[in-house]
Amino acid sequence: MMFIPELLSKAAIEQPDKEAFRCKGQGLTYMEAEAAVDAVMGLLVAKGIGKGDRVGIFSSKCLDEIIALFAIMRIGAVFVHINPFFKEEQLRHIAADCGIKLLFLHEGKTGTFLKAELAESVPNVISLPLAEYKPGGKPGKIEPNPALEDDPAAILYTSGSTGRPKGIIVTHRILYESTVVSAGLLGNHAGDRIISVTPFSFDGALSQLFTSVFAGATLILQDSVFPKDIVGTLLTERITGFHAVPSFWRMLLQRHSPFAGHHYPNLRYISIIGEAFPHDEIKKLRSVLSKTRFYMMYGTTEAFRSTCLLPEDFDRKFPSAGKPLPGVEIEILNPEGEPCRPGEIGEITHQGAFVSPGYWNLPKLTAETFRNGRLYTGDLGWLDEEGFLYVEGRKDMMLKLMGIRVSPEEIEDGLCRMPGIQEVAAVGITDTNGNVRIKAVIVREEGASLEAQDVILHCKRNLPHYMIPYEVEFCDSLPKTATLKINRSLLREPAGGMSL
Repeated sequence: MMFIPELLSKAAIEQPDKEAFRCKGQGLTYMEAEAAVDAVMGLLVAKGIGKGDRVGIFSSKCLDEIIALFAIMRIGAVFVHINPFFKEEQLRHIAADCGIKLLFLHEGKTGTFLKAELAESVPNVISLPLAEYKPGGKPGKIEPNPALEDDPAAILYTSGSTGRPKGIIVTHRILYESTVVSAGLLGNHAGDRIISVTPFSFDGALSQLFTSVFAGATLILQDSVFPKDIVGTLLTERITGFHAVPSFWRMLLQRHSPFAGHHYPNLRYISIIGEAFPHDEIKKLRSVLSKTRFYMMYGTTEAFRSTCLLPEDFDRKFPSAGKPLPGVEIEILNPEGEPCRPGEIGEITHQGAFVSPGYWNLPKLTAETFRNGRLYTGDLGWLDEEGFLYVEGRKDMMLKLMGIRVSPEEIEDGLCRMPGIQEVAAVGITDTNGNVRIKAVIVREEGASLEAQDVILHCKRNLPHYMIPYEVEFCDSLPKTATLKINRSLLREPAGGMSL
C-alpha cells in the first residue's frame, strides 16, 4: 500500500501544474503544495518532531492546514486536528490527553489558546498562515521517516460518554484503504471539483481531502456556511462533488435560502452521512438536484466507513444506509451477542476493513467497544433479506447534532460551571423542521435569579455552537429512576421553556 503523503507526491509528478486546493480565491497547484509540505517538514524536524509525536492543528478552513497535515504524516508523526468550534476547556483536555508536542495555531484561534493557558504545556506553536515558511525556490529534500502501515496516522477527537472528548486512533492503513474504496465508489477523477465544508477534525472531511488527492482532483475549501455563499461557490467553482450531513442540506432548503432557485448542472454527486433524513426532505432535495447522483452512507469515526446506498438502489431501498463496503462485514447482534434474523433490531457491529485499533489512553473503553476484531457501534439497526442496513438510533443517550456525536454529559459539564445552577440535564428534542436540538432542564440553586438568556449567553461563551441549547426550561427537581439516575425520557417533550 501507499501512504497518504505519497499520493500528493505522485500527483505532483503526474500533473504538477494542476490546481490541487483552493480557498478564498487563492489556489495551490500540486507542485506548489508538494514544495510547501517539504518546507514544513524541515521546520518540524528542526523543532525536534519525529515519528510518533503528536502534533496538533487548531485552525479554521485554510490552505495551510492541509500543508501542515501532510507534512506531519510525511515524517511519521501523528496529526491531531482539533475541532475549530471547541472552546478552551476541550482544547486543554486534548492537549493534555495526547501530549501534543507542537501546535499549528490559526491566528483566529489565538484567543481560545490563550484562555486555555497552554503556553507552558505546549511551548512549540507555529502560527497559521504559513507564508513565512513557504520556500522561494525548490526545497532540498528531507528524508522522510514513515511509520508502519498499522501505526497511528491521526487521533480524531469526538464527544465521549464521559463528558470529555475521546481520541480515536486512525492508522495509515485505514486512511489509505478507505480512500481507495471511497474514490472508487464515488467515481472520483481528475476533473472533479469537490467542495469541503466540514472541518478536517471529522473523518468525512478527511475522506474528501484524501480522495481528491488520490484522484488528482481539485478541493475547494468553503469557510462560510451561509446558504448564499455555498450557492455562490457551487455555481462559480463548478462543483462536481459535495459531502454533507442531513442538517446541512436542511439549512440549504430552508425558505429564505437561494439554493432551490438555481440549477447545478456540474454537481455530479452528493454523499450524505451522519443522521436520519426524513423521506419528505430527501424528496425535496432530489427535486432540486434531479440530475445529481445520491449516495447515502453510514459509518462511525471508529470504523470510518461501513455501508453505502448506491444511486441505482436509492428509489427502492431508501431510507436504507445500503450494503457493506468491500472488505466490511456488518452483523446485527441481540443483547446475548447472537446474530439477529432479517428485520430484527439489534446492535450494529462492524468487522473487517477500517476498524480503529481503539481509543487513545482509554484501555477499558477500548476493550468494551472493540472485541475480537469487531467494533460494537452502539447504534441500533436491522438488515433486510437482501443485506441492506437500516439504522434506528443509538443504544445509549449520545445525540447526533449536525452530524456530530455529542454527549449530554459534555453539555451538562459546561453548564454546571455556571454559578446559580444546582442540577442540569441535557436531552435531545426534535424541532418543527425535524432537526435534533438540545433542551437544557435546570434546577436553580436556592436564591439564584438565573434566567434562560443567561444560560444561553454562558453556553455561547463556553461551548461549541452545536452544543448551545435550543430550549431552556427551569424546574424544582429533575425526575429520577429507581436507581436515582436522571430519567431523561420524561424530559424530552418541549414544555414551554425559552427557545432560540
